[in-house]
Amino acid sequence: MSRLLLLANLNCDHVLSLSEPLVAGARLQYVDQGRRLGGGGANTGVGLVWAGHQVLLASRVGLDETGDWLLEQAAAFGLDCRHVERFGGETGELLVLVDASGERTILRRPRRPDLPSGLPQEGIDCLYVNYPGTAVIPYLQQMLERTFVVAQYPKGGQLRRPCHVLVASCSDVASHDDPWAHARDLAGESLQWLVLTEGAQGAVAIHGEERVRVPARPVSVVDTTGAGDAFAGGLIHGLASGMAMEQALACGVDWGAFAVASESSIPPLALKKWLNSSYSSH
Repeated sequence: MSRLLLLANLNCDHVLSLSEPLVAGARLQYVDQGRRLGGGGANTGVGLVWAGHQVLLASRVGLDETGDWLLEQAAAFGLDCRHVERFGGETGELLVLVDASGERTILRRPRRPDLPSGLPQEGIDCLYVNYPGTAVIPYLQQMLERTFVVAQYPKGGQLRRPCHVLVASCSDVASHDDPWAHARDLAGESLQWLVLTEGAQGAVAIHGEERVRVPARPVSVVDTTGAGDAFAGGLIHGLASGMAMEQALACGVDWGAFAVASESSIPPLALKKWLNSSYSSH
């Protein structure tokens, strides 16, 4: 398969299950579900490993027990962590509050968006960037001419993200009358597709006036944590495998459906079994 580089966070998710929706001023009961591997790097990368790709993860974690735990967990799932940089200080946890409908609220400590050092320049079939800040922009621009680049929409929609495919949610671009023009402003003339997730409606890919739409799969929502990351993994798998955009979108929707139907941040084992059965049937 392909050699993929994911520039994305590796997180320790501490999950609290709430009895009711989160409302300001309310007193809610919760069940502490403990910590689990999460972050865009793991949530996107694990499924890609299961799909047969070589997945290199670039991120930063602290020189503490939590950082050690994260690297052990990521390596156990087959993620290549040679480009995960250690920094002096605490990694910290993300508090993930999940209500009875599966919707989640994430509380995180402030984190400096420093870029890991020694990022690969060659030998990458696809670069995926889900990383905050401006430091990543020169690297994205540099890699555009060397490999296929997929990037997540920057928080707030203000920062440049040079790429071939920009992934966002419909809510990210809801205030823009022309989402394609807005995406071109962020990604530049290299942009081939703007891909929008639409939750229960599925996903759509946009290129100028062209629209490619795939409906969602019917599924009971358990926990939406990591669903967007899993969708990105399926989309990248499809594009890296040479699929047309419609088929790649369908992959993303399928992978996202497995994610929302499970109590985990990373994709569930049900996705791995489904991928194995899909490959064995071909």
